[in-house]
Amino acid sequence: MLAARTSLHPFLPLFLFTKANAHSLVVLTFRKLSIAHPSPLQPSSLGILGKYDANIIGGLLLGIGMALTGACPGTILPQLALHVPSAPFVLLGGVLGGVLYSRFFKSCKYILPEDPKPTVHQRLGHSEGEGVLFYVMLCLGVLGATHFATVEGGGVVSPVVGGLLVGLSQGVSLLLTQSTLGLSAAYESIGDIIWSLTSSSTHPSYNSIFFALGTTLGTFILSHTASLAQIASADIGHWRGMVGGVFMVVGARLGGGCTSGHGISGMGMLSLSSFLSVIAMFGGGIVSAAFLG
Repeated sequence: MLAARTSLHPFLPLFLFTKANAHSLVVLTFRKLSIAHPSPLQPSSLGILGKYDANIIGGLLLGIGMALTGACPGTILPQLALHVPSAPFVLLGGVLGGVLYSRFFKSCKYILPEDPKPTVHQRLGHSEGEGVLFYVMLCLGVLGATHFATVEGGGVVSPVVGGLLVGLSQGVSLLLTQSTLGLSAAYESIGDIIWSLTSSSTHPSYNSIFFALGTTLGTFILSHTASLAQIASADIGHWRGMVGGVFMVVGARLGGGCTSGHGISGMGMLSLSSFLSVIAMFGGGIVSAAFLG
C-alpha cells in the first residue's frame, strides 16, 4: 500500500527529476514536429516581494503540507484508491484549501505583464535544444548520483521507470488536449464550483477534475490487477492530515502549480518560475520534516 509518510519520501527527488526529464524531451519533440506548442509557465506573484514571490511562498507552503501529510495534491488520489487511512482527511483538507483559495486567495494574485523570457535557457541566451540537453544531462547526473536507487517494496516498478511513465503520459495529454499535466487546479475548480452556487460571476472549469478522476480510477484498476507491497502507513492524525491538505492546496495554487504542474510540466519546459517553486517546495518540506522528527 502506498504509505502516508511524516516526511518527504527518499525517492521523491529521483522520481521528480526523471519524469520532468521525460517531459522535457516529449515537449521538445512535439514542438519540432509541430504537434503541440505548450507555453512555459509565467511567474506567479503577489506583487509584494517581486514577481516570483507567490512561487516561493506557495512552494514553501506546499512543502510544509507535504511534510505534514506524506502526500502531494496528486498523490492523495492514489492513496485514497489504495485505502491509506490518512488519505480521506488529507483530501478533505485539500478540498477545503481549494474552497478557501477560490474565495479568499485567488484575488490576491497580482496580474503581471507576460514575461518575454520565462525560461532558464532564454535568460541565459541559449536555444531550447541546448537548454533541454543541459537539463537531460543534469537529470542523468541525479540518477547516477543515486545509483538508480529503488525503494524496498511499495511499488510495481522503480521510481525511474515510474517517472518515465508519468513523463510519457504528458505526451498523451499534449496529443489529446494540447495542454500539460497538473492536478492542483482540480481543487481550485471544486472551490469555483461551490462558490458558483452563490455567484453567477464564477465560471468553473471541469477539465482538471476529470483528469483527477482518471488518476484515481487508474490507481484503483492497478490495485486490483497487480500485486502491490504492503507498507505500514504512519498515523499522522486526522487534524494534521486536514491542516496539511489545506497548506498543500493553498500553496500549490498560490505558486501556480504543484509537483505535477511545476515538477513535471514547468521544469520540463525549463520555466524559471517552476525551478524556484520546486526549490522552495523541497526547502519547506525538508525544514518541516526536521522539526516534525
